[in-house]
Amino acid sequence: MKTVKCKTPEGKTRYYLADDAGVPVQSVLKYLKFRDNQGKARNTLRLNCYQLQNYFNYLTEAGISFDQVTIDDIAGFMAWLRNPYVLQNLMFFNFEPAHTAQTINENIDTVISFYEYLARSGEYENTLSDRLVRFVMAPGRNYRGFLYGIAENRPVKSNVLKMPVPQRGIRRISKDETIILLDACTNIRDYFLLYLLFETGMRIGEALSLWLEDFSIDDLTISIRDRGELENLSELKTVHSQRKLDCTQELADLFIAYVCEIHTAEIATNHVFVKLRGSNAGKAMDYSDVDNLFRDLRRKTGIKITPHVFRHTSLSLLYADGWDPEYLRIRAGHKNIYTTLNTYVHPTEEELTEAFGKASPNLSGPEIKGKDGDE
Repeated sequence: MKTVKCKTPEGKTRYYLADDAGVPVQSVLKYLKFRDNQGKARNTLRLNCYQLQNYFNYLTEAGISFDQVTIDDIAGFMAWLRNPYVLQNLMFFNFEPAHTAQTINENIDTVISFYEYLARSGEYENTLSDRLVRFVMAPGRNYRGFLYGIAENRPVKSNVLKMPVPQRGIRRISKDETIILLDACTNIRDYFLLYLLFETGMRIGEALSLWLEDFSIDDLTISIRDRGELENLSELKTVHSQRKLDCTQELADLFIAYVCEIHTAEIATNHVFVKLRGSNAGKAMDYSDVDNLFRDLRRKTGIKITPHVFRHTSLSLLYADGWDPEYLRIRAGHKNIYTTLNTYVHPTEEELTEAFGKASPNLSGPEIKGKDGDE
C-alpha cells in the first residue's frame, strides 16, 4: 500500500491509497472524497490517507480483510502501531514504541471514522463502529462555562480503544533565543517571517496564505482570510481560523520595509512571502522553503525551533501576561476554548516554584523541637 498524490480536474492537490498494483482502494477513495466534500483541509486529507495506509498495511500483514475485522483486530492494530514486529513474535530489549500514544489514538480515530462512513453510506453492514464508541456526560475538563450545572449537558463521543496520553509541556523558547534566531537570518524576508510568527502566533499555513492587502497599516491589523487552497498549497486549517489580529507598529514598519525591498515591479504574485532565488524566484513561498529555512536556523543556532514553537511561545507569553482565555482562543483561531485551555493555560515549573515561595509562610507549622525537648 502507498499514498499517491494526484491532481483533481479542478487543479487541486489530493491523495489516494493504492495497492501494490497501483490500483486505488475504492473504499478509502470514497471516504477521502467524502471528507473532501466536508471541507476538510488538504493536509488533513493527506494525514488521513497515511493513517489508513498504516491500517491496510497492518491488515495485509495480519491476513485480515478490512470488511471482516473485529474489535480485537482494531486492538491488534494499536499494538502493531506501538511495535510493527508484534505479528512476527519478535522481542526486543530496551523497547521504544514506534509511535506516541497521541499518534496511535489519532490513527484509531481515523479508522473508526472510516467505518462510520462505510456504515452510514450503506456499503458496510457490520456495527463495528458503534461498538467502538460510547457517549459520556461531563468529560473531565479544566474549564466550565458560566451555564455549567444549569444548562443541560450534552453527551460527548469517546472512543473505547484509546491509549492514555501523558501530559507534556508545550515547547517554547525564550526572548533571548528569539533574538538569536532573528540575528541568524540572512535576509529581510526570513527576518520578517520569524518576527511575524513570534508576535502574532499564527500558524505557518496562515502566514503563507497572507496577501499584501491583508495588512492594514492604518489600524495596525492583519486579516487572516479563507481563500481555499492556494498556488503554494497553503490554506487555513479550519473555517474558524478566519480572524483579524492586532499587531505592533514595529511589525507594520517591518512589513513596509520588506515590501519596498522585495515586492518590486517584477513580482507578479499577491502573496506576501515569495521565493528569493532560483528559477522560481518571485513565486509564492511554500512549505518546503520554510522547512529549509528552519533546518538552517537549527543548524546555525543549535536551537530546536519550528514554526509552531513560535506559535506556542507567542500565545504562552500572552497567557502569562494575564490574557483572558477567551481572548486567547480568538487570537489562536481555535473553535473550542478547551483546545486553548488544554494547550496554553498551564503554569511552568518556575511559576509553580514562585507561587509556592509566596505561599510557603502560610504552610509553616509549629516550630520543630529537638530530641530533648529544647527549642
